[in-house]
Amino acid sequence: MGELTLDEPPSTWVGGLGFAADVLTALGHADGAVGMADPRFWYTGFYDFLDGVTAPVPDELTPFTTEDRDTDLEVLYELDPDLLAADPNPLITIYGLEKREAKEIQENIAPWFGNESRRKRVDGWSHWPAGKAYPYLSLPEYISKYAALFGEEKRSDALLKLYEPFIEDIRSRVPSKSERRSLALVNGRYNPENRDGWVIYNPKSKVEKTWGKKQYRDLNVVDAFAGAYKGQSSVTVDYEGLLEYDPDVIVFNFGITYRDFQGKNLIKRQRELLEDHPIGSELTAVKNSDLYVGGTPYQGPIINMFQTEMTAKQLYPDEFGAYPGYGKLSKSEQLFDRKRLAGIITGDR
Repeated sequence: MGELTLDEPPSTWVGGLGFAADVLTALGHADGAVGMADPRFWYTGFYDFLDGVTAPVPDELTPFTTEDRDTDLEVLYELDPDLLAADPNPLITIYGLEKREAKEIQENIAPWFGNESRRKRVDGWSHWPAGKAYPYLSLPEYISKYAALFGEEKRSDALLKLYEPFIEDIRSRVPSKSERRSLALVNGRYNPENRDGWVIYNPKSKVEKTWGKKQYRDLNVVDAFAGAYKGQSSVTVDYEGLLEYDPDVIVFNFGITYRDFQGKNLIKRQRELLEDHPIGSELTAVKNSDLYVGGTPYQGPIINMFQTEMTAKQLYPDEFGAYPGYGKLSKSEQLFDRKRLAGIITGDR
């Protein structure tokens, strides 16, 4: 994401995998969405808890990538957005976009404006157009850059005045290491029935500014599987492997989206497998009913606030209050002001 100046703010935009969409929703521009690389990754459920905040239904947005990981230029021409709110380099690296095509899109359709900072970029990552590595951007930096492009500096200032103190307060209240419960971040979909075992993710961020696991970094989690990854981002274990590391808490990554995935509640099935297995049922997290729905890595400021609150309560209930379940927090149990956030987004602040 370099510098970009437009004659007027974009009225329509195409996003990537959900992050920029959440940022633009926070800045009051959700209604400009006409398509995304893959709309399935934009989780809009948290907006239901904010009065007056609306967003397009992701399933009704047009994807411009295909199931076999290709980029469809014809779709982008048909969508004809004012802005591509995405970094072209993931599309070049993963979705078959040629550099000449990225240039064609920029010259004939709309400018690119994005910076892929969800996690550490993989080896062989494209660095178009500069041809050299580019810096990661933090979530607040990203908000400010999009606000400048859309003429939403005042809204951005109001948003950051709510967001940053909230995060700092959470960080300041994290218990000492000896009082923190250990976490296993488990894939919410895969298990020994459909894969080689349970997929455990490293909840630690390899790059400080990345936002995919930001809530776990801010909550300074104790990883039950520390040392098990052997340089990889995840490890696959059987039931015996789970019991060997025996986490205090299990959080199912992508859990909020897997509660209703192709008509099935995959998280319910994950819980049942652990609870009904002779070894799985011996896990501390299972015995204590500390099996929780986790968040999506594609989180802008709105999603991150909800997911940070959710995870804080799941891991440290003595400090932040117990987690009663998705969507069940009473007003007195909430850790940030929903009304104030909604007012910033809708312009009624």
